[in-house]
Amino acid sequence: MTRVAFLGLGRMGAPMAGRLSDAGHELVVWSRTRAHAEALAGRAEVAGSPAEAGARAEVAITMLTDGGALEQVVLGRDGLAGGLGSGDLLIDMSTTGPGPARKVAGALEERGVGFVDAPVAGSVGPAAEGTLAVMVGGTDEAVGRARPLLEILGDPERTWHVGPVGAGQAAKLMVNLVLGGVTAAVAEGFTLGRLLGLSPDAALDVLEGASVATQTVRSKRDKLRGGDYGDPGFRLALMHKDLRLAVDAARAARASLPATERVAELYAGAKGRGLADQDYAAVAAYLASMAPLLDRSPADG
Repeated sequence: MTRVAFLGLGRMGAPMAGRLSDAGHELVVWSRTRAHAEALAGRAEVAGSPAEAGARAEVAITMLTDGGALEQVVLGRDGLAGGLGSGDLLIDMSTTGPGPARKVAGALEERGVGFVDAPVAGSVGPAAEGTLAVMVGGTDEAVGRARPLLEILGDPERTWHVGPVGAGQAAKLMVNLVLGGVTAAVAEGFTLGRLLGLSPDAALDVLEGASVATQTVRSKRDKLRGGDYGDPGFRLALMHKDLRLAVDAARAARASLPATERVAELYAGAKGRGLADQDYAAVAAYLASMAPLLDRSPADG
């Protein structure tokens, strides 16, 4: 069994850390919110800093909000890099974009520490079940070391080694670009159907059965029908962040993503209406707020 440090115990990170403990790995945990770490105290040692967590482990896994958080936790004061030693490995499962992944990998390489970027696709349920899709970037050697742990956290048949460091991040941005756009399209289609007199059930039945977005409609059906976007599987603010990362990455490559730029603006508008911490399907609530005739549609009697 491997001695693993897990840093970042939010809605995704906590169940992922729990799976490693259940699989028999010795676990050291750290979180900015200490209560999140202490909730695992019966199953893991609680470290007082990222450096302390790294010093107690041979493999570290980070699941953080963004690239800025990754750089601070790994390279900042009392950072993880200060605790990891030559021959250790960091697996970053955050969504950061390729730039921060490569920066952190370069800094760790100077210390003899390996690095793999392995962002995931999926929400809280798949994180608890170990069925996440995992997109992995790194050397063959580093990915080979990481794979046994990654296959506890994700679906082995959907764990892809897609290239060198940064490639995992590139693949994740590609996936969330499509997911964000499809969800926005479903929300607009649902809104249009309601405006034109379809009941919520009729609109959702047709969208689920006759469109190319069947899985998206199926997974968000209850939220769309009831208009309740609490208990998020993936927060709207994080979807907006990922879309902006995709747009910025394209611009850095001297290209543009005009459709995604517009979709990102839509999610930004939803954030501005106080929906940042709701499920990202709450973009439908934002669209509904811009449809004043919706409440008087024939479907509502």
